[in-house]
Amino acid sequence: MAQPGSKASGHLVEFLDHGRLTPGLIVRDQGERVAVIGADGREKLISRELVLVRHPGAPIEAANLTAALAALDAERARLAGELDLKLLWEVVKDEGGSYRAEELAELYFGQRSAIGTTVVLDALLNDHLYFIRRHLEFVPNSAERVDRIRVQQERTRLRSEESRRLQAQVRDVLNNTAPAADTGPLIEQLRKYLENPSTRSNEMSALLTAAVPDLAPAETAYEVLERLGVELPAPRYVLIGGLRTHFSAAALEEAAGVNPPAHPRADALFTMSIDDEETVEIDDALACEPLPGGGLRVLIHIALVSDWVARGGPMDREAAARGATVYLPEATVRMLPERISCDAASLIAGQQRLVLTTDVRLDAEGAVADYRIYPAAIAVDERLTYARADALIAGCEDADGPAAQSLALLHSTALKLRERRRRAGAVLYQRRESKVRVRDGAIEISVVETDTPGRQMVAEYMIISNYLAARFCAEHSVPIIYRVQPSTGGDLAAQHPRLSLFPELHTGIGLDFYAQLSSPIRRYADLVLQRQLVAFLGQSRQPLYQTDELLSVLANAESADSEAKELERRSKRYWSLRYLERLACDQLLPAIVLREGSTAELLDYAVRGTLRRAPNLPNDARIMVRIASLDPLRGWLAMEYAGPAPAAPPLSSTAGA
Repeated sequence: MAQPGSKASGHLVEFLDHGRLTPGLIVRDQGERVAVIGADGREKLISRELVLVRHPGAPIEAANLTAALAALDAERARLAGELDLKLLWEVVKDEGGSYRAEELAELYFGQRSAIGTTVVLDALLNDHLYFIRRHLEFVPNSAERVDRIRVQQERTRLRSEESRRLQAQVRDVLNNTAPAADTGPLIEQLRKYLENPSTRSNEMSALLTAAVPDLAPAETAYEVLERLGVELPAPRYVLIGGLRTHFSAAALEEAAGVNPPAHPRADALFTMSIDDEETVEIDDALACEPLPGGGLRVLIHIALVSDWVARGGPMDREAAARGATVYLPEATVRMLPERISCDAASLIAGQQRLVLTTDVRLDAEGAVADYRIYPAAIAVDERLTYARADALIAGCEDADGPAAQSLALLHSTALKLRERRRRAGAVLYQRRESKVRVRDGAIEISVVETDTPGRQMVAEYMIISNYLAARFCAEHSVPIIYRVQPSTGGDLAAQHPRLSLFPELHTGIGLDFYAQLSSPIRRYADLVLQRQLVAFLGQSRQPLYQTDELLSVLANAESADSEAKELERRSKRYWSLRYLERLACDQLLPAIVLREGSTAELLDYAVRGTLRRAPNLPNDARIMVRIASLDPLRGWLAMEYAGPAPAAPPLSSTAGA
């Protein structure tokens, strides 16, 4: 910085003029003031304190000022092009303290110079984001403050005329009003925003939020484009969720060429898989044999996906980025290439497949007497649907066949396992679920009863498999991530489990140890934990992941999985309400009362909404309702009470539109 007391006649300086840094030539000293000539050729008398930078060199004459300033401006422009104020802020923001302009210039450009100081000082004086000015020193803002300022600046920018015009167009389209201006620019920007999820701009997100505050920006963008008749490259919620629909060439090449290690055959017991009819990612199968004294040996086979997907390889990187297979009404977006997820790793009946087997011996009371976990090879003898499994358990079909005999043993033991968990405090609440499919614009809804014998039986064996994997890891000090839910009182069903590095009670499941490893084809977190366990079971007896990296990997995977589940929920809700909007708005519909009459669930569709004008009704009362209002885009559904139900309708149905 210039020294106020120095004699500077004939020297080029930088001085503050109405808050701007301005170059000039000092022509004479007048005590506490100096006379300067600026680029406009006019002389000004200014306080010496306003002179902030003095350029070195021999004194120059006023007649040569124009040429001198031109050379100075050229050098300033060159250095200004190199300066990245954000980068400078990132370097110093965590160091604390304040800085003078010459210190920051030296830090950035590598040397202290008057021209460098000028460039940095000019940028700082015009900056309203990264630094706070305190006289002639500058303090870097915290990252939190920078974010707040950015939001404020963005809001200010959104008040611009162009933003107001685009917002008005968005609102006009959603209000079914013809936009006043050409929508071409809007369409172009919204397409770019939706089709490039990794680069969705904060600017467009803010604009869409300002236009329609009660919708997610991507949903607004899709709805506007759809109403404008724009053909889009992927289904609604695939685009809204920014899902990766294609695998890299490297991942596909790896999937085609992978050659997993061989494993010994599991004991030759009748083995069956039980899934929904449309399931193609089959990741579990069951076998059993009776034991003396009324016990049961159960082999719970989980697809050994970790042998197919090498850590850090192209498929693994894709799976980590996706986090989980996403099941949407319009499409299924898989975590792994179909060559692996639907074929090589899937436990297809009649095909030899690799599995991680939990071989558990249960006594006559359903308690664990002994267990082993090992990789193996199996061939599933028969694939059952849940409907057929339920029929066999009920004795409606071929009671002497191997499937019926195995199911009888497995089901009776599963009831014991479930009762043991119930006595330990487990929450056994089951909620009906809807399955929604959209194909070529036609919507089909089916209701799944989750408390059927087959579904409950399979769930119990997946739970005990996960429990024993967690118990094994705890007993052998294998680092994994546990799911825990300590008892804290209150409504246990409303308390969410959490991840932990240490084993602890999972009150909601009613077990002392719990981790989730039973869906490695569909969930990356399960694949990672399976990989960790299999590595320890190998000859080295060493885990593959250290605790810190395991926590990082699983935290990212859990976040992606949570986002996928939320997208699935939103998409099911949207298409269910679209179905009701098309076909059921004028009908009387059977429903069941929930939450003391404040909400109800439509029995034929397993869709919930608010209930209006109902008398005092107990929970689970059967009633008839009419749809009062709905908005698929916002997920709103309100029903109006129309009277008690004349008779209890069946709880399972299928509808198509």
